[in-house]
Amino acid sequence: MNRRELIGSGLGVMAAIGLGACRVPFTADPTVLESLPGYGIPAPTAYLRSNWSRDPFSLCSYSYLAPDPLGIEARRKLARPVADRLFFAGEATSIDSPAMVHGAVESGLRAASEVVGVAGPGSKVVVIGAGAAGLACSRDLIDAGFEITVLEGRDRLGGRVRTEWLDGTPVEMGAAWIHGVAGNPLAELARNQGVETIPFEYEFGFPVFGQEREAIEGVRQLRRGLASFDWGRRNPATTTVADLLPRRRSIGLQWACVSEIAQEYGVDPERLAFLATDEGDYLRGGDALIKGSYSDLVIEGAGEIPVRTESTVSSISYGDGSDVVTELAGGETFTSDAVVVTVPIGVLKAGSIAFDPPLPSPNQAGIDALGAGLLDKLCLAFDEVFWDADAEMINWVDPERPGLWAAWVNGHRLFGVPLLLGYNGGGQAERMAGLDDEAVVRSGMAALDAMFG
Repeated sequence: MNRRELIGSGLGVMAAIGLGACRVPFTADPTVLESLPGYGIPAPTAYLRSNWSRDPFSLCSYSYLAPDPLGIEARRKLARPVADRLFFAGEATSIDSPAMVHGAVESGLRAASEVVGVAGPGSKVVVIGAGAAGLACSRDLIDAGFEITVLEGRDRLGGRVRTEWLDGTPVEMGAAWIHGVAGNPLAELARNQGVETIPFEYEFGFPVFGQEREAIEGVRQLRRGLASFDWGRRNPATTTVADLLPRRRSIGLQWACVSEIAQEYGVDPERLAFLATDEGDYLRGGDALIKGSYSDLVIEGAGEIPVRTESTVSSISYGDGSDVVTELAGGETFTSDAVVVTVPIGVLKAGSIAFDPPLPSPNQAGIDALGAGLLDKLCLAFDEVFWDADAEMINWVDPERPGLWAAWVNGHRLFGVPLLLGYNGGGQAERMAGLDDEAVVRSGMAALDAMFG
């Protein structure tokens, strides 16, 4: 199985921390740290946690293929232009690189090309969303001579790419990995901007003897199950990963289902189509992290673009007339020749934007068929390193809840700072999403204490 980029998955100096319940400006509430009990390990000095499903401008981390007869065709249907005036971009529309930042960038370039094919230079275009897809699309259209207005609901640019600072260290609260540096537009962008990248080899260790044996056997069981798929008798688009696994699962298999599935695709095996495990193209050259700010890489790489922040789109009217009217939540309207929608699949599935007339059945079918995955993370800062300083990743098999806090990224090994990033995906993340900061920090610390206390 291949490692996917989680758009949220940036594992750069403590990455993929989302929005929502995090307190602006994403600094720790001191009362949370003061309320922690004593542990056999040092107490954290600061924290950040994500809550992507509670962020109204995301409502998820990234898309996945749910079991549906449409299969990959769901992405093509969502991406179909409507009446040569309404266009769609974003990682959910990418066939080659779904759930990846470079897939979002490429989708934005594809949408820009579609606009250029039906509208002439000087035409007015509204781009909804200033994430990687929206910025890439806008840059191309501006260069082609179009008049562009970008509407962004957040108070910043970057979408699910966001860099903050924790104890003087840049913290990637969104994406931070470059997956496959060979032929990746982000790798080229980094080279052009003189941004250093750090190879990531997925070297890991287990803190407790015996866990590695259980985990490896669990991964083997999972892969044997996937290899047992009968292409002649089953439909890969409607068969779930869980359909290929035993109902009674060993501790190791339970852990593998979280580590290899839930934390890769943002969803549990019961809700992931088998086809998803073989979806997309994977670029060569190995994976890398950004040394510095991923936000700067994406935003500055797009150059000067007119963006209206804190502008939440409520409706788009693209009826029989020649103009498209985009309305904001406050009632302000924008008239244009075309609109490019780049919001996340979670926002589309929630119906946060009303379309008049309703979207054609192919586009709506694509939205309905795709899943909205969830990956949430907890970043903890410490005064000293008390874990394996040499491992890139630390894997943990909780004997009572295999898969909870299953993996941690070691900031000391990668960046020389005492930071740990733990994460949960799928059902585990959904359960954590309803907890307050104190409960999440206590849960993460309890796992670390069990490992190293």
